[in-house]
Amino acid sequence: MIDFSEKTFYILFTLCSSLISGLIGVLISNYYFRRLEARKLKFDVLRNIVKFRFFLLSSGTITSDNKEFFAALNEVFIVFHDSKEVLNCLKKLHDELQLKGRLIDNIISLIKHMTSNLDINIATLNDSFIESPFVPK
Repeated sequence: MIDFSEKTFYILFTLCSSLISGLIGVLISNYYFRRLEARKLKFDVLRNIVKFRFFLLSSGTITSDNKEFFAALNEVFIVFHDSKEVLNCLKKLHDELQLKGRLIDNIISLIKHMTSNLDINIATLNDSFIESPFVPK
């Protein structure tokens, strides 16, 4: 027969086990949620840069037409803070912004490093495909 102290031990053991397993579940869930959210932010920034890349041919001033491109470009250093390669490309783009003929090459390099960071395989696409977006004539 089980005495009172043994019953208490079993009840406390069950309660502690339940609480600990619940806490572990919440921590694991939180970790994966944060990873997913960071990845979604990275995808959104990359998507906006690629989507509005045809504004590279514009004057470079912020207008109502191209503000999304420049906004996405300005978000890169925050969203991709954990990628040294992407940050180096962004710094090179910023440093060479006024150099003639370097903007498109630097944007292509930035897009390639961003896709690499997100494990997106674009090996079948060449630089001219990235440089030339679909624009109706």
